[in-house]
Amino acid sequence: MTGFQAFLKGKCPQCHRGNIFTHSLFSSKFREVHTHCSHCKVKYESEPGFFWGAMYFSYALVVATVVFVSVIIYSTQEEPPLMSTSAIVIGTSLLLTPLHLRLSRLLMVYLASPYRKFRQELSEDQKD
Repeated sequence: MTGFQAFLKGKCPQCHRGNIFTHSLFSSKFREVHTHCSHCKVKYESEPGFFWGAMYFSYALVVATVVFVSVIIYSTQEEPPLMSTSAIVIGTSLLLTPLHLRLSRLLMVYLASPYRKFRQELSEDQKD
């Protein structure tokens, strides 16, 4: 499995085998993260409050969503009403909140933790 595939599937950045999240994206517990990888035992939250930094990634994802939806609305309609445009933009952002949260935490684990590199020997050992 490549690093990008592991990222998209929410797998450990070190071994690409263990799950980072405890529940499905569509569960009410979509925010919960395992403390350690079930395969290689790497600790995901390297320090207290580690995932607070994911707010910066989340902010960028929400801004990108707002800009993208606004561009689509304004490019398909001549003069869209402000209230309906605002409602669509806010509604889209709220619907995508679980996805934004997950992506921001994954970005935090994969990008903001450069000391965690993929180790091929952990991926090949103990294949189920």
